[in-house]
Amino acid sequence: MKSVFLGVLLFAIGIIGWATVKLGFFKDVVITEQPMPDMQLVYLEHVGPYHKILDSLEKVEAWAKTENVDCSKSFGHFLDDPEVVEHERLRSHVGCVVDQVKTSLPEGLKTKTIPAAKYFVAESMGSPAIGPMKVYPKARRQFTERNLTPPEDVIEIYHRIDNNTMKTLYLFRLPL
Repeated sequence: MKSVFLGVLLFAIGIIGWATVKLGFFKDVVITEQPMPDMQLVYLEHVGPYHKILDSLEKVEAWAKTENVDCSKSFGHFLDDPEVVEHERLRSHVGCVVDQVKTSLPEGLKTKTIPAAKYFVAESMGSPAIGPMKVYPKARRQFTERNLTPPEDVIEIYHRIDNNTMKTLYLFRLPL
């Protein structure tokens, strides 16, 4: 019985270790202060837990593919603080960062421009799934160290470099 327990324990430790490495938990997160240009976005609105945005994001990416719109940079614009707002009521916009906005979009898709601004930009080569555990606390420390109030909203830009590599930029708007 001890050997079965030990085997299961070692297997679980192995899976957890593999997952943390695969998700990029040990990769460094670099935060810089920098200006970002205007961003043209095509998106769907999503209400509900942030970890359930994938279906909406895939719908926008499918539209972009059929319309030959470059969607190599997708995004999530998270409008509410999940520590304050009930998870079923969290609001977000998910879609593609585009060069120019098409005038005719199918029903449900919307466009907006986020004006140029200065941000704390956190760059991670790990999975966006580790952001709440690794990136967000580090960004909050940056705001605290500078006696600044963190923004309520955050933009995550997912830049697919190739089939196996993704870089995520986390944009925390700085106060004017």
